Amino acid sequence: MSFRACATLAAFTLAACTLATGLANAAGVTLVQQSNGSTKTYRDVSIRLVGQTVWLRSADHKGVLQIENGACSFAGSLERCFPYASMLHQHGKTRQIAVRRGTVYLNLSDTVDHLPHSTEALPPHGILVLYETMHGTTVSVHGLLDQGKW
Repeated sequence: MSFRACATLAAFTLAACTLATGLANAAGVTLVQQSNGSTKTYRDVSIRLVGQTVWLRSADHKGVLQIENGACSFAGSLERCFPYASMLHQHGKTRQIAVRRGTVYLNLSDTVDHLPHSTEALPPHGILVLYETMHGTTVSVHGLLDQGKW
C-alpha cells in the first residue's frame, strides 16, 4: 500500500471513527483491512498505554492486540512513534504480527492538538494508529486512551 493510500485511509478512519464514537467515552474503533480488500471493524475497543506499548482489548474481551512502539519524537504536544512489533493475544495463544511500516500518534496533553501537516486534530488523551503488516494487512485505530483499570 502506498503512502498516499495509507494517508487517505488514515484520514477516512479518523473521520469515520470520530463520527462513530463521538469521542465521548474512553474507547476507540479499530479497522483491519486485509490485503484482499475485506474489512473488519471493531467498535468500543479499550485502549491502554503502558510505557511505549499500546494495548487494545475488544469489547467482548476475547482478544487483545499489543503494539510495541519505538523511535518516538514530538511534534508539538503530539508524540509520534513507529510501531516495530505487534502481537495478537486470543484464545490463550499469542501470535506475532510482523510490522512493515506505520505511525502511532498520541496526544497525552489536556488540549486538542493538530497532526503535523494536516487539518485533522487529536483530542486530549487521543490516539491514532496506522500500520501495515508484512502480509499487506492495514490496521488503523482511533480513540481515547483509557485512564481507568481493565
